[in-house]
Amino acid sequence: MTDEKLASRRRSAHSTRSGAALRAATGTITDGTITDDLPTRRWPKRVGIAAASVAGVVSATTAAGGWYYASELLLVDTSPTEYPVEVLDVSDTTVTLTGGEADEPGLVGLEWPGGYARLGPQITRSGRQVTRELIPYPDVPAVGIRARTSFYAAPFDLAGFGKVSELHVDEVSYPGPLGSYPATYVPGDSNRWIVHVHGRGGNRAESFRLLASLHALGHPQLSIAYRNDDDAPADPDGEYGLGWTESDDLAAAIDYVRAHGADDVVLVGYSMGGAIVGNYLRTRGAAGVAGVIYDSPALSWSDILVFQSRARNLPSFAATIAGAVVRLRTGIDLAAMDQVRHADALAVPVLLFHGSADATVPVTSSDAFARARPDLITYVRPEGAGHVRSWNVDPAAYEHAAADFLRNLP
Repeated sequence: MTDEKLASRRRSAHSTRSGAALRAATGTITDGTITDDLPTRRWPKRVGIAAASVAGVVSATTAAGGWYYASELLLVDTSPTEYPVEVLDVSDTTVTLTGGEADEPGLVGLEWPGGYARLGPQITRSGRQVTRELIPYPDVPAVGIRARTSFYAAPFDLAGFGKVSELHVDEVSYPGPLGSYPATYVPGDSNRWIVHVHGRGGNRAESFRLLASLHALGHPQLSIAYRNDDDAPADPDGEYGLGWTESDDLAAAIDYVRAHGADDVVLVGYSMGGAIVGNYLRTRGAAGVAGVIYDSPALSWSDILVFQSRARNLPSFAATIAGAVVRLRTGIDLAAMDQVRHADALAVPVLLFHGSADATVPVTSSDAFARARPDLITYVRPEGAGHVRSWNVDPAAYEHAAADFLRNLP
């Protein structure tokens, strides 16, 4: 037998003895028979592989969710207006409706092509139907039309708004970075102007609830359009700047009112309009700004991304991915716009409205902002009010707080 064959046989014998020893050490012996438990003992490894696979799927899903949410946040919605509410019956004082938005709480608008009315806050339900007070504003709907509710509670067209508000309302334009921008103007005899900035995907009518009630104070008011509005220049990228780029449009509007007699301004920001106002203050300072009114403001996009990630059943780090995607695609530094983080830089009085039931922008951001600067921030936190709905749930209290704030500004 050659040395090679002998060595091979020795290795085989050693392997057999080692295998038996291993099985004896890792198995069970029954009636002299060794039962191999190795497949059972391999479960930690298999669980580890499975866990890694699940983690990979979760990570991929989270990354996709973060990318999708970033796109949802940035892209301008160009889909046609939907009218999910059907008018079933109309009387002199009430209207009966059905549809997903028919029970929108508070004093709200009812909008349909070519018409506008208001709906009172009292709701009577019967199955899928709701009956509410009908307030011609200035119109009355016909039975069978399709409509939608509107928390703006005022018609967008200036003729209709002028009729219901009994104000002299004009449309003007101001020159900005991308061309000519329209704005709604209500004159006054004061040298302190109020400039309203609506939220993401909205329009100038968002401010009309407050604009009408503040007219008695005598301040000229301008409700502006900014890039990507239906009636304003489009951003070259076709995306929102989340307040980063739109603050340049606000700066142009402020230059316009100063050229037309304003000594100083009060800035009013609704939702993303709050981010626009905040970024204006961050980049241009508070000189010439007497005060700020915020309604459900986007104070911290980081907080919003975490809040919305959780609402989409995504892990919190999806918010980090979404923020990184925003930075990568647009160059927007969300952290630089964070007004909560930079609350120490606040230099003007603020009246802050934010409802406790906001499902779009977390009220906790406003809570933290108000706690950080109680010396400058007056906080109104209506219980149960949704996103930019503080006026709708209690118009009188909202208007009183705003008027009182303006009267007491230095």
